[in-house]
Amino acid sequence: MGLFNELGLKLVRSESDVWVNRLVLLEQIFPEPIIIRDVHLKPGLNIIRAEDMENNERTSEITGHSAGKTTFCRLMRYILGERTFGTKSTVELIRRAFPQGYVAAELFVYGRRWAVRRPFGVGRMTYIKEDCSVEALLAEKGRPVSQESYTKEIGLDVLLDRLGTGEIVQTREPIQWGHVLAWCTRDQESRFQNIYDWRSVRSESESPSFRFPKAGPLFMIRAVLGLFLSEELKGEEMAARLQGKKDALLKQIEERKREPDFRVSLYDRRLRHLLKSLLPHEPDVDSRPFMTSNLSDDIARLTEKARKTVEKNLEDIRWEIQALQSRIDSHGAELQQNKRDLQDMCAVLDMNAAAESEVLNGIAKQDEELKKIEEWKSNRCRLGNVLFRDCVHVRERTSVLRIGEYQDLQAMEEEKRKRAETQRIIREQQNDYVERIETLENERKALIEERERLSNKTEDMRDNLRDLNSTWSELVKWIDKRDRPADEYKELSLLRQQLDAVENEMTQIENELHKLVRQHDTNKEVLTTIFSWVVKSVLSSDLYNGEVNLDGGELSFRISNGPLMTGEAVETLGVLLADISCLLYNSATETAHLPGFLIHDSPREADLSLGIYHTFIRLVADLDTQFGLQGFSPFQYIITTTTPPPPELNTDSFVRLRLNAANPQDLLFRRNMAAIGMKHYQEVLT
Repeated sequence: MGLFNELGLKLVRSESDVWVNRLVLLEQIFPEPIIIRDVHLKPGLNIIRAEDMENNERTSEITGHSAGKTTFCRLMRYILGERTFGTKSTVELIRRAFPQGYVAAELFVYGRRWAVRRPFGVGRMTYIKEDCSVEALLAEKGRPVSQESYTKEIGLDVLLDRLGTGEIVQTREPIQWGHVLAWCTRDQESRFQNIYDWRSVRSESESPSFRFPKAGPLFMIRAVLGLFLSEELKGEEMAARLQGKKDALLKQIEERKREPDFRVSLYDRRLRHLLKSLLPHEPDVDSRPFMTSNLSDDIARLTEKARKTVEKNLEDIRWEIQALQSRIDSHGAELQQNKRDLQDMCAVLDMNAAAESEVLNGIAKQDEELKKIEEWKSNRCRLGNVLFRDCVHVRERTSVLRIGEYQDLQAMEEEKRKRAETQRIIREQQNDYVERIETLENERKALIEERERLSNKTEDMRDNLRDLNSTWSELVKWIDKRDRPADEYKELSLLRQQLDAVENEMTQIENELHKLVRQHDTNKEVLTTIFSWVVKSVLSSDLYNGEVNLDGGELSFRISNGPLMTGEAVETLGVLLADISCLLYNSATETAHLPGFLIHDSPREADLSLGIYHTFIRLVADLDTQFGLQGFSPFQYIITTTTPPPPELNTDSFVRLRLNAANPQDLLFRRNMAAIGMKHYQEVLT
């Protein structure tokens, strides 16, 4: 609390919102748990020490991978919601060595205690249980959750709900827990180069990123630290929308400025293509000038020539179609007359057939009557009591019938002959009409097809003429716009007016934002005071100072000694002290929403001198001790190192895990993963 008293600050948090109390590595869970390591952590400073080879008195060869400090950090990140716990090669080694293995942990999330276990192998679920120990979770199993729901289920996403904005306003990208986690647990591979570069491609972490690798993280840092006013966020959103509108207008203006040349080229190519099609015998159409003062056929004259040619062809085809239509109508009338004549012939033929049928019916009746008389000759007539054959009346009727039969037969034969001749003549005429009708129909069909062909050709020619006129008109219009740039056409002028209006509005918004940023002076001064105090404490001199800058919507931390200091060592120290300052600032203001934990993996290896490194560790330890006197620490800081801490800090109270690559039992997993991998490789080969 000495720091807060010295700086006149008030502590607003009694503990980290998120911190890990225990990390347990398990070789298996069933049939009974086998624990590889059980690491207890605490609020405040936690050192994970891996002895460096230079500091190891053992002379045996150190083989295998490193002791495991980076893997420890990756497992912490895995417990805190990251998708994986190492590079692909590291994950494969761990899974091969512990196919049934798990990492379990006890952690506190916004005052709630959780026990979790996450698998090393694939295809198995993560299990969680509230308010219990790792042992209770292993015994009772807990409830399963997926990777996608894990952070939400244990409450880590609550932090996002507390932010003033849930997205990067310029790009509309949502701020995710994975972004915050990346800031609080920087990759060793990123080498602590700057405050916004948290993840390296080499770490294969699958952490979410932002579209803009600098602006996105810096905006998120400000959002998490609460360095935005609500009006400022609205202004940022408005500025982002205006910037998007400005970019779109600039693009449209650039396109409009290029449009005349593009359009002239487009319509010139199209016009020459049409001219070659309409005037196939004209040479050198592609190379002719658009318009000249001499009498040569330039493109303008060729266009007029093509227009007249098409119009003349259209007129010729119109007369040809009219002539065809006249012939079609004539054929149609003749065809109808022939069809009527054919019907008349068919009617005459039907009348002859009816007359013949009537004669035959009369003869048939006479034959039937004679037949009946013959059948009755042997019968007696009841009136005269004589045989029918002797009846005078019967004899007379028989004689009449026989004479009529004879006469009818003669007449019938003559009639048959006449009718046969008539039918022959009629059928010949019918055949003539049928042939004539077929000929007329075929000729008429051919004429109609020719008419349709000419009609289609006419439509094509009209389309070509319309295309020719339209293309010529557009070409002349765009040549005029191209050759008179000072006389900007209406669309471009309107776009420029819109751009001026947007830029004026953006200037107003920027001025308002600058005013709002100045209102951050209180919060900025608190953060600057903390950062400056931390810098002076680590560098042990009042000649040095720490500066925090919010200009231009960015956020920067700089160590200065007169002019700003530069160099990799200074940059690294600036990042470390900025992170620590943000932790302390989080403890001193309710507007900040850092989770309260911080992991630095081997910062000494990033060009930090031993003296400054020891002073830095002592500073964090002193803060831990000061807060510890009050019975709590508002942050959890985990640092891994191969460099021994200052002697007074090389105790179990601060060093929570000691590793040594020279002894397999002192490795994180108590096994040489590389040796296991080599053995597996040799087994595959054999």
